[in-house]
Amino acid sequence: AVISEQYAGPGYFASRAESAPLAEGTTRVGNQKTVVMTNFAKKVEISKNLFDDDQHNTVQRMITDLGRLASLSQQKDALAVYNLGFTTQLPNDAEALFSNSHVRLGDAGTEDNLEVGTLTPANLETSINSLAKQRTQDGTLAIHLPNCLMVPIELFKEAQEITKSELRPGTANNDLNYFSQIYPELQVKYSPFLSAREGGSDTAWFLLAQNHQIWRWVRQAIQTDLVDWRTQTNNAYIYKAEYREQAASISYDGAVGSNGTV
Repeated sequence: AVISEQYAGPGYFASRAESAPLAEGTTRVGNQKTVVMTNFAKKVEISKNLFDDDQHNTVQRMITDLGRLASLSQQKDALAVYNLGFTTQLPNDAEALFSNSHVRLGDAGTEDNLEVGTLTPANLETSINSLAKQRTQDGTLAIHLPNCLMVPIELFKEAQEITKSELRPGTANNDLNYFSQIYPELQVKYSPFLSAREGGSDTAWFLLAQNHQIWRWVRQAIQTDLVDWRTQTNNAYIYKAEYREQAASISYDGAVGSNGTV
């Protein structure tokens, strides 16, 4: 398992007279959370006849497909953190990942990283401002800059037009596009695993800073093995693959999520 804790720093610096003692800052560590690693595995049987008859193209396709499905399984599991971020995905403070009632560890103030607007230029600006004004666990400003806009495939076109157009999208004006000019490093990422069909939402979207606190811990990378037919009662080869990892959130820091309902 991975044991994580939230950290609250000592706060802003204080002014002092020339010979006065330095102001003392107090740090805090708390809200411990244990994330248990999960085993993921799959096997396919390859008959000895198929192998012996030199049907290696078919065997290769089976092995390649197993590798493809392993990668997709990793994406599906990791992105479930966002799909469940408005409900059951809980960071260390036991609130939903995207919530308007996160309690800061250091000063017991509250933070709001939940939005409800659809993906529009105005609502993206609101989330960027929310990200910049977000306070850390000790109550000081984090001043996060947007690094990644993550959307379901249904919003990918809109996300690209809003963030990457040279001029303002969807208008007759020839004003420069604020987002592409000021935040050229803002990446747009999409996945069908974020869509409603896969347990997510066709309207929800997520804005992340570079140092967000949503993690994927890999305890064991994908490993494969071909087991010889001589050890099997049915004289079949067995191709096995497995990995161990888990994805979870530690804190609201550096993340804003909108369910896109308004």
